[in-house]
Amino acid sequence: MPKCNIHRCLFLLALLLACVAPTYATERWSRLAHTAFKHHQQPDMTGGNSFAQDRQGFVWIGTQTGLVRWDGSRYLRYMGDTTRTDALPDSYILSVHIDWRGHLWVGMNSGGVARYDAAHDNFVRYRAVPGGLASGDVGAITDDGADGILVGHGAGIDRIDAAGAVSRMVYAAGAALPAGGVSFLLRATDGRLWIGTERGLFLMDQDRRVRPVALVDGAALPIGALFQDSTGRIWVGTRANGAFLVDAATLKATAVRESGPVSTLQQERVVSMIEAAPDQVWIGTDGSAGGIVVLDVLSGETRRIRHRADTPDSLLDNNIMTMFRERGGIVFVAGMGGLSQHGPVSDAVTTVRYLDPDAAGVLSVPSMMQAPDGRLWLSIAGGGIKIVDPATGQVSSVPDLPKGRVLAIVPGPDGEIYLGTQKGLYRADAQGRRARLVPVPGRALEEEVWALAVRDRVLWLGDLEGVRALQLPPAGSRDTARLLRHETDRLGDPRVTALLIAGNDLWIGTRTGLARLGRLDPASASVELVPTELAAADRLAPGYVSSLLLDRQGRLWLSNFGIGVIMLERTHADGQRHFRRFSKLQGMPDNGANMVLEDVDGAIWASTDTGMARIAPGTLAIQSFGPGDGVQVPLYWTNSGARTAADELVFGGLSGLTVLRTRALAPWRYAAPVAVTRIVLGDQEIPGGSYNIAGRRAAPITITPEGRERGFSLEFAALDYSAPERNRYAYQLKGFDRDWIATDTTSRRASYTNLPPGDYVLLLRGSNRNGEWSAPLEVPVRVLTAWHQQPWARLAAVLLAALLLAGLMHARTRYLRRRQHELEAMVEARTAELRVTQAQLETLAYSDPLTGLANRRLFSDELRHLVAQAERGGSGFTLLLIDLDHFKPINDTHGHDAGDALLVAAAGRLLAAVREADRVFRLGGDEFAVLVGGTTDRATLEPVCARILHNLAEPLLLPQGDTIKISVSVGAAVHQSGHSHEQLYKLADVALYRAKGAGRNTWQLAE
Repeated sequence: MPKCNIHRCLFLLALLLACVAPTYATERWSRLAHTAFKHHQQPDMTGGNSFAQDRQGFVWIGTQTGLVRWDGSRYLRYMGDTTRTDALPDSYILSVHIDWRGHLWVGMNSGGVARYDAAHDNFVRYRAVPGGLASGDVGAITDDGADGILVGHGAGIDRIDAAGAVSRMVYAAGAALPAGGVSFLLRATDGRLWIGTERGLFLMDQDRRVRPVALVDGAALPIGALFQDSTGRIWVGTRANGAFLVDAATLKATAVRESGPVSTLQQERVVSMIEAAPDQVWIGTDGSAGGIVVLDVLSGETRRIRHRADTPDSLLDNNIMTMFRERGGIVFVAGMGGLSQHGPVSDAVTTVRYLDPDAAGVLSVPSMMQAPDGRLWLSIAGGGIKIVDPATGQVSSVPDLPKGRVLAIVPGPDGEIYLGTQKGLYRADAQGRRARLVPVPGRALEEEVWALAVRDRVLWLGDLEGVRALQLPPAGSRDTARLLRHETDRLGDPRVTALLIAGNDLWIGTRTGLARLGRLDPASASVELVPTELAAADRLAPGYVSSLLLDRQGRLWLSNFGIGVIMLERTHADGQRHFRRFSKLQGMPDNGANMVLEDVDGAIWASTDTGMARIAPGTLAIQSFGPGDGVQVPLYWTNSGARTAADELVFGGLSGLTVLRTRALAPWRYAAPVAVTRIVLGDQEIPGGSYNIAGRRAAPITITPEGRERGFSLEFAALDYSAPERNRYAYQLKGFDRDWIATDTTSRRASYTNLPPGDYVLLLRGSNRNGEWSAPLEVPVRVLTAWHQQPWARLAAVLLAALLLAGLMHARTRYLRRRQHELEAMVEARTAELRVTQAQLETLAYSDPLTGLANRRLFSDELRHLVAQAERGGSGFTLLLIDLDHFKPINDTHGHDAGDALLVAAAGRLLAAVREADRVFRLGGDEFAVLVGGTTDRATLEPVCARILHNLAEPLLLPQGDTIKISVSVGAAVHQSGHSHEQLYKLADVALYRAKGAGRNTWQLAE
């Protein structure tokens, strides 16, 4: 049986089982899994209607306010312009499509369809005019199976051939679509055309015969989405009746039902469908229930992804507009509020944000335990214990516990569970049906218990007064626990944070170090206090021991909340112990290490305050994992983690659980294509799309002799959307640069001025998030030769120079004989002149030639210096990023001279608005920055920003008599402890976008 038929049968069977008795098993954690998103809420990226990804790797988004090209970090928006014949005629984009030749087609609400010309960065338009399209509202575009495209609109279907000729769709004799609009077109892999209309679903074969496809008997349902998955299955969404799977052979439709007792999907509007992972279909809805229905095709199991106000990385909006999966596996979800990004989908990492989707507040787990029955006991930060079955998702609570957190959990010798709480020691039965307080001799009943460990019938208890050994009574006995030993002073610090029984030793972690009880005899065990020394790298570092672990090789590991992870490397015959540290210097994501666990292959995993780290068992190499790898919990509790019976590693965080299936982890191998995103030659931006077309040799960037001083700058991007902030960039101008030049991730710019004449090749390379380089992109560059650099001019200059040199030598000889005594004075004058010249060159290197302000290079140096100074206790400061509002229309309307005058005036007004001690910079174009000292809150910033807005709002009178009214948008970010200069810049940039989104001519402070 063909593979697609097997999948189809399995799906239909699963749907039947879901309707009759939906009690089948599911994958572990699947019912509790949280789907995390990061959000892009720039105003120009809201209201997305459609997506496409071109051959170069750019993602194109059709929105209600324009067409957006997205490279993962920055976007470029194209808007409707009725004054130009090579621009989009309409900003309301309904559909985008990449045809078989790689061309981008754009369908608009009223402007017809347009083809993007990448080489010239403009559009070829096809309007609803006589001899053109029959209607201007283009909601669907697809290939025609030959050399053209099909355009679905309000009056049916038109065809545009390779030459650009428009014609009406011609059907077989007696076949036609009913009157009404075409909303969706799907060219299936078998060549047939699926057509979604307001009057139902239709199928056209390769002979252009059209037949209706009934989804529900006797009803023609308006279609809301059409989709074919990787196995060839056809999925249909409707406007009010949910989703269907259609058998491509029999055309029989099966409704998709949600698993569980209640399914509302059949009454919902389905607007988009994608295959987020093999055999996993996402169904985007827009209605009262809302969100995304995730369907496991093979099992029929479903779950809902929805927005939660208490979860910042939840879905941005429950009213889905469209969805898209790009080539690297990233899923984009568009809503009115912006763009949500997820992925790529991985089975290796699961995030659990909440145990009850209807309850408020995210999950926070200070401690946990893997129970013998396979369930996980979770301490809840708000108090109490939740017992979770990862296989079924069932959750129960342990009654009778006091208010406050449970800080430690261990299984007892008779199947019972011991709980160390903030209100004393408790014992619960194995099923968690009841719990009772356990009195400890010599200890108050409700004192905190921080750590527990059990060996045979001895329970070791750690608290803020040392460690105690308790002899547990036999099962069923009414006797109380008997105190065998209480050790406190000899531990170095009585505040116990972790306990580990390893062989015949009890290792004791405290808030300042480590101790050991040898031979584990409660009555006679010796005490070793391990000495600490911060300066010696091979000694135990002092600090809070947050967890302890003995690996399969017998090595002791501990996490230190402040130093990182520490391993006991060896112990000499004289008893001296040598340790090895793993901190940020060695590659850890953070020095705040919370919990260490060993996976099934012997690797050590550590939760930190900035994600997870894996330490290889043999090489001890460190690998970091963060949001781009699926680790969505940013902060973890100390000593909260467990290895499950299924060999998963579970870490408890302040905002959920991270579940790692370490053997399912696969390195990110996506080869990120490199693309040119912007080219500025002199003062003019030129199209760069031709350099991104594979196999096409584009004309070189040509620099004239007059333009050598201004040169050119080129921006580029590696199109890995998973974690673009981790991509690396470098460039090299062959024939000029000896080596590769690294460039900052936020700028990604190569700039050159005053190049010698000749032909060059600019090599651009970028990496994916793991730092693996893609093949370099080559951009030819040509610098033309001036007349005085021609061969004949050079020869004439050499001859003339020779004659002049002979005469000068003769004159100089006589002159030196007469004026030898003036030689020293001339040397001194020349030296002074060189010093002045050097100072001028340094000024040019660090200043903007137009405004006289300091440039981006000096800004970067001073920003790094101020951040470093603040981190060492210096005074606080604020970064202001300032953009002139609507600067480009002023250039276009009044010319570049007016634009230059505006920039010069803006620079002067900025200087007048701030104090002499504050530094003003021009970063390029219409971008300015101000470093304001001594400002740490909104109250001190308010007058500064008000003066800037007031000064810049004054109209500017041009020499020719025109008056320009201007304004600025300001984004402010106050430096906080721990901020790097990149983080501070990003916060200010986000605030600037918020200011623009708020209507411009205002300022916003980063949150």
